[in-house]
Amino acid sequence: MNEIALGTPRLLDRLDEIDAAWLTAVLRQAGYATASVTDFVVTPIGNGNVSDTVRIDLTHAAAGEAPASVVCKFRCSGEVAHAHGISSGSYFRETGSYPLAAQACRTPRPHWVAGGHDNINLVMEDLSRTSRAGDQIAGCSPADARAVVAELARLHRRYFPMEEADAPEWSMSMAATADYWIAAIERALPIIREHVAARLNEREMATVEAAVAAAPRWYRLPMHHGTLTHGDPRVDNILFLDRNAGEVQAVLIDWQLTGWRNPMHDVGYFMSGSVTEADRRAHERDLLAYYVATFCDGYPLTEVTRDYRIQLLSGLMTTIAAYGLLTLSPPLDALLLTLLRRNLAAAIDWDSIAAID
Repeated sequence: MNEIALGTPRLLDRLDEIDAAWLTAVLRQAGYATASVTDFVVTPIGNGNVSDTVRIDLTHAAAGEAPASVVCKFRCSGEVAHAHGISSGSYFRETGSYPLAAQACRTPRPHWVAGGHDNINLVMEDLSRTSRAGDQIAGCSPADARAVVAELARLHRRYFPMEEADAPEWSMSMAATADYWIAAIERALPIIREHVAARLNEREMATVEAAVAAAPRWYRLPMHHGTLTHGDPRVDNILFLDRNAGEVQAVLIDWQLTGWRNPMHDVGYFMSGSVTEADRRAHERDLLAYYVATFCDGYPLTEVTRDYRIQLLSGLMTTIAAYGLLTLSPPLDALLLTLLRRNLAAAIDWDSIAAID
C-alpha cells in the first residue's frame, strides 16, 4: 500500500467495495497514523431498513492504538429502501448530523463521514459488544432515562438558541415537513378506527380524534426556542454504557431525522414513548429539573415545563402517522399499540392538546 493510495478515503458505493487499503486510509485520517489493516471480517448488524450496517473486525500489521473493530453504515442495498433514503433526505441528513452531534453529546465516535443526497459512508466506533441496546416495548428504566435526558440537554445546549436562518440546510423543520406528516396522520385515522379503537378506552380514542384535528395547528406552531434536535430519540435508537458505581451513559445513534425544533420535541418524544406510564408519572418532573440543571443557563424550568406540555405531542403525532405510513404486521401492531397507549396517557395527563391554543 503506497501513500498515494492512503490519502483521503474515496467515497464507496457499496459495502462489498471495502478493502484493507480503504480501512487503513479511514483510520489514518481519523488520527491513527500507524494503522495498517491486513485483514478484516464483516458481520451484518441491525435490520437494514434504511441502511446497510456491519461490524468489521480488523487485523492489524502491528499492535498499536488503532481500534480492533469498527461499525460501518452504508446506503441500503435494497433499491426501494435506497430510493426512500434519497427522497427522504436520510443520507444527506445523517452525513451532516454526526460531526455536529459528536461535538455536543455522546455518540459513537465518527472515524469517517462522507456522502450526500444519494450515498453515505459512515465509519464509527464499535460499541456493539460493550453497550446495552434499548427495548422499546419493555421501556426505559428511570436510571437509563436520566442518562438520555442528560445527553439531550447537552445536545440542545450546544446549539441553543438557533435561529431558523442558521439551521443546517439538511435539517428538518416542523413547518417544512407539516404537509407530509399531516397527510399521514389523516390517512391513519380510519385505520386506527378499524384496527385499534376496540382496544382503546373512550377517552383514549377521543384523544386520538382530537390529535388528528389539531395536527395542522400543532405542526405550524411558532418556534420560540429553536435548537438542533435528534428528532427520533426512541430508546431503540439509544445504546447504554454501564459505568462504575451504577453510573449509566446514553449514546445517541441513528441521526436521520435531525432537525431545527423546540428542545422539548426530543424530550417529550422520548418520555411519552420510551418510558412506561408509571415511571414517567413518578419521575418526569424530576427529570425535567435534571434537564434544566444539565442545560445550565438560558432555558428555565418554567419555560421547559410549558414547552414540554405541548411538545409531548411529538410522540403521539408520530405514532398516529405511523399507522398511515406502515403496513401493519403482528410485531408492528404490538409495538405501535404500546407506543400509542403511552403517548395518549402523557397527552391526557398534561392536557397537551388544549395547550396548543
